[in-house]
Amino acid sequence: MQREERDWLLMLLAAAAGSADAWSYFGIGHSFVANMTGNTVLVGVALARKHGDWLHPLISLCGYATGVITGALLTRHVKPEDSWPRAVSRTLLLESALLSLGEAGRMWMTHAGHLAHPNLLLGVVAFAIGMQSGTMLQMRIPGVVTTYITGTWTNLMSGVARLISSGERSRKSEVVRLEERLLLQAGILSTYLLSAIMAGILLRYLPALAGALPASAVLIVALYGLVRT
Repeated sequence: MQREERDWLLMLLAAAAGSADAWSYFGIGHSFVANMTGNTVLVGVALARKHGDWLHPLISLCGYATGVITGALLTRHVKPEDSWPRAVSRTLLLESALLSLGEAGRMWMTHAGHLAHPNLLLGVVAFAIGMQSGTMLQMRIPGVVTTYITGTWTNLMSGVARLISSGERSRKSEVVRLEERLLLQAGILSTYLLSAIMAGILLRYLPALAGALPASAVLIVALYGLVRT
């Protein structure tokens, strides 16, 4: 697989995470399934209040953490030099199935007129996104994270500073690699934002279909990876 292909797949995974976060926060249980920094804050604030909702962000945290462990175990034999191992695609296929299960559950609950089991639904979706994080960490792509975007923002700004301060003694090849990485990071951030906007539109007009966005994005990545490797 070419690097350009891999970069497009990474952006699709970022789209899955962004739309899943919007879906979970506004459509399931007012907590995130990819942004664990936000959930940690939500738990802390809720514990400081008499009637704060600490349960939903805690479920997301536990589901995500378990998913990370599972994803890392399923891809433990991945080597850094592999462009896109089949183990990664197989794990992402499982993630897509779990997200699809969550979407089916959300559609059924919407049809029934209420969320009968939001905690279970939230845990499944958080587990699925955690699997993606654990899997992509095994790829060891410098400065790129498809789920917790704070890391990507930090790496992007740090890279911009390095690019600005790079003098004439910097080799052209190093500058080119840095620019390519910055473009990928910017693409991932933009995709994450756009996917959250799309999820917001779906939640407003077609709420039952909001979960189809992350599920389909991960499915495309998994199938493409299996075909190309």
